[in-house]
Parts: sequence; structure tokens; C-alpha cells
Amino acid sequence: MPKRPHHLALHLHRRVPDGAYRRGLLFLLGVGLPFLIGLALRNPAGALLGAMTGLILSFGDDDGTLRRRLILLVYIAGGVALGGTVGILLHGFAWPIWIVFALATFASGWFLGVGKAQTLSARFGAMALVVTSGAPEFHPAELAFAVGAVLCIAALRTTDHLAFGPLAQQKPRPRRVPSGGWLRFALAYAAAACGSLAIGVMVDPGRALWVVVTTLVVMQPDARASYVLIVQRIAGTVLGVIAAYAVTSIVEPHWAILALALAVAALIPHHLQNRYWLHTALIALLVLLIYDLGSNDPRIVAGLFVERLQDVLLGGGIALIGTLIAFPRNPPEET
Repeated sequence: MPKRPHHLALHLHRRVPDGAYRRGLLFLLGVGLPFLIGLALRNPAGALLGAMTGLILSFGDDDGTLRRRLILLVYIAGGVALGGTVGILLHGFAWPIWIVFALATFASGWFLGVGKAQTLSARFGAMALVVTSGAPEFHPAELAFAVGAVLCIAALRTTDHLAFGPLAQQKPRPRRVPSGGWLRFALAYAAAACGSLAIGVMVDPGRALWVVVTTLVVMQPDARASYVLIVQRIAGTVLGVIAAYAVTSIVEPHWAILALALAVAALIPHHLQNRYWLHTALIALLVLLIYDLGSNDPRIVAGLFVERLQDVLLGGGIALIGTLIAFPRNPPEET
């Protein structure tokens, strides 16, 4: 007698006990499907936008019910849509952009003590604001690839949940009240983010995002954790850039580079908890390989190798200053 659907789901769930392979497969498909569709339609810019949207949304998954997983997706997609729309309307880093960006990053820092959905929504919204405001040109038709990536992630998440049940998540970092308080941390977080944006815009508006991303990601409400992430992100980026340069210099067929990029996407979620340097290296490698596949000008990709190193050093340095400001030298003793 054939197995009933719910028995089959239970059987499959037992075959994937810790969710590691599931997370890897979800990352691979979430990034790979929009990118492959864009390439098939001969739209490299759309393929890149779809892949990066899929990557961002893939980070925002949760355990629990399907409703919780989809609500988290809606939060992040909504934040990205709002930030991206404001950036398009106020293009070129006009002064209102800075006010919106400061408010969004303050909210992101404050929400670190509230919840994952609110934090990621504000953080990714701020990133989208920087992308669309600093982009040299924007074609509305490319929005279809971003929307397609959202729908793809929703379909993948629904299918995964119906087949395997709740997704086991890696243990989140414990939420601790910063020694200087949440208000001081959120203000320092926003100030460091605005400093990163200002320096990024002065260097090159098209590169501002990469400086900002480093500051937003590595600055944590725990001083020691921030210092560790700063060092590991710099080291991981260096490793990822070197690996990307070696791959694009040695490997000629595009299909081989594409296969490697998809394999890297599947490995990204496995090292976030204990090997952040490797997690960062894999992300840098994936992004550079995607740019290589989506660009017709090899000079652009060659320049990205040096630029990414410069950007992460700038963002890490500003995050270090922000961390020093966020935490008092002589914090009050815990009672």
C-alpha cells in the first residue's frame, strides 16, 4: 500500500534530521533559480538583481510554523521594497535620503533587542535604499526579477515546510542588553552606518553599499562579539576575493563557474554560527562569481577584487569606532 502524504512527509523529515541539507538546498535554489532564469532570458542585470534578492531573503528564515516563515519573508521583502522605492524617488543621495537612512539604521540597532523580523526588515531596507539611490541608472523592468525572487522563495519555503515540517534553525546569538543601554547602542549603530555611507559616497556612490553592509553586519550589541566579527569578516573577505580571482583566472567555461557558484550558495548557511570567517569568504566568493557571470566586461570584475577589500576594511574600521563609542570603558557591574 502506498504511503499516505503525511506519512511520507514524516519519513522524509526523519531523513533530514538537523535541517542542514535543507538550508543548503533552499539557499541554492533561492539564489540559483532567479539567476538562471535571468541568464536564460539574456538579462544579466536582472539575473544579478534576482540572485542578490534571493540571497538576502534566504537569510531571513525561521523555525516554527509556515505562517511564521512566510511572515518573516513579508517583513524583509516589505522593508526592501520600501527602502528601494524611497531610493528611486530620491535618487542621488539627496538630503532626505540621509534622514531616512539614519532612522532605518537606528531602528535596526534598536530592533536587535526586539526580534529578528524587525531587525532584518530595517537593515535590509536601509541597504536597498543605498542601492537604488546610488545606482547610475535603474530600469523598472528589472523589478520583475526581484518580485520573481520573492515569489520563488515563498514557493520554496512552502514546499519545504509541507514536505519536511518546521526548519531547525541554528542557535541565535543570545540577546543581551548592551552595557551602555539600547539607546546608546542604537545611536552609535546609526552614527557608524551614516559614517560608512558618507565615506562610501565620497569614494564612489556605486560602492557605498559594500562599506555600509560591513558596518551593519559586524557591529553587535556585545563589544567582544563585534571585535571578533570585524576581524573574521576582513579575513574571510580576503580569502573569498583571492579564491574568486583564482577561479575566474583559471576556469574558462562559464558553465563550470556557474556550477561552482551554485555549490558555494549551498554551503553558505552551514558556517554562520561557528566559522563566520568561512561564511564571509563563501559570500564574497559567490557574489564575485555572480558578477563575473553577469558582466560582459572583464575589467569591471577585475576591479571588484580590489574594491571589495577596500570596502570591507573601511566598513570594519568604522564599525570598530562605532563599537568603541557604543560601549562605555567602565561598564556598570552586573548584580
